[in-house]
Amino acid sequence: MTSPQHGRLVHDLEGATVRQAWGTMEENAVRIDRADAERLVGALNADHAGAFNLFYLLRKHYWTAEGAEHEDVADVLKRGYQRARTINDDLAERITQLGGVPASTPPQLQEYAPVHLEAEHLFDLRASLEGDLDAYATLVASMREHVALADDLGDEATSELLREHLEDLEDDAHDIEEFLADDTLVTTEAMRR
Repeated sequence: MTSPQHGRLVHDLEGATVRQAWGTMEENAVRIDRADAERLVGALNADHAGAFNLFYLLRKHYWTAEGAEHEDVADVLKRGYQRARTINDDLAERITQLGGVPASTPPQLQEYAPVHLEAEHLFDLRASLEGDLDAYATLVASMREHVALADDLGDEATSELLREHLEDLEDDAHDIEEFLADDTLVTTEAMRR
């Protein structure tokens, strides 16, 4: 096993020119007021970071799913992590369109994300899916708040983007809920009895 790295996780590119510093706003081509765009960028960075963490949760559980229904569960998880990645990319692109810089380093992502990663261990499938369902609920709640913000600020494009992705997240969460309702997903403890 390799030993953990020490030192700085993120480094600047020596000799490179910074086009735009993290945390700054530039004028945007979509003509959203700069102060409003800054509020939207902060909100979208939270959803972007949350989608990033959701992607990693689902991907981990896809890799480690086991049990009688593992193939069906893995298919749902794969579709979910692919959608989470699309959401992540779409929100990052919208952040740049609004004149901001999307969170992109692990420290930034963890600072902004309303969805938290789980510990490094492997957990039973039921517990993992329950955690995934909580992550979906957290991200959906955050995105709903940000739909309202975009509506209040008159940014129809951001509102529409969030609404479209909300539908996908809700559909994916429903699929996981169906697996949790199934008694065949048992905990590791129950299997040991």
